[in-house]
Order: sequence, then C-alpha cells, then structure tokens
Amino acid sequence: MALSLVKNVTKVVIGGGALYLTYDQGIWGEGSQSTKAFTRISGQLVAKQPPYVKERLGGVQVPSTEEMAENVRNGWNSGVMKVCSGVSAAPAFVGKYSEKATSSLALFIRQNLHPNVGK
Repeated sequence: MALSLVKNVTKVVIGGGALYLTYDQGIWGEGSQSTKAFTRISGQLVAKQPPYVKERLGGVQVPSTEEMAENVRNGWNSGVMKVCSGVSAAPAFVGKYSEKATSSLALFIRQNLHPNVGK
C-alpha cells in the first residue's frame, strides 16, 4: 500500500515538475513565446553536444521552426487523406462483407434448420 502510494506520488511530482518547467520556459504560451523557447532550447542543445557526437556524427542539427511546421503540415495532410480514402472505401467494403454474411447465413439456415430442404 505504502509502496504504491510512493510510486503514484512520484509520478505526479515528475509530471507536475515537467509541466511547470515547460510552462516556465514558455512552451505553453502564445506562438511567438513557443518559437522563442524552441530557438533558445535548440541553441542550448547544439552548444552542449558532447565532443564525441560532434566528432562521429558531425554534430546534431536541430530543424528550424519552418521545417517542423512543414513536417507537421505534411503529416496532418497525410492523415486526412488516409481517413478520407477509408471513408470513401467503406460502402464497397461493407457491401462486400454484407453479401458474404448473407450467403453464409442462408447456407447455415439451409443446412441446420431445414436439413431436408434441397434434397
């Protein structure tokens, strides 16, 4: 009991701390605040790269806000297109399986409920 309480309190504290830290950095503010926070944090990430990352990988490049916006836009458009194609294919899909279900049900009725019909 006490152990589960400690686990749950720890999770709440970590979640609350993460929320507070991101709010304090300006992530949850207006768009301009979020952009400034992203620029500040990405600059810190690039500046604090360990030497072996710079040597072996040539340094880690953080994408610009324009690149991220383009990626989000493309991902959103891709999702919308997949949903629309699924919705447009639904009538054919339902029709195909309803015919299959109808024929299977008719066969079941003929074989099990009326065994002498058709002989």
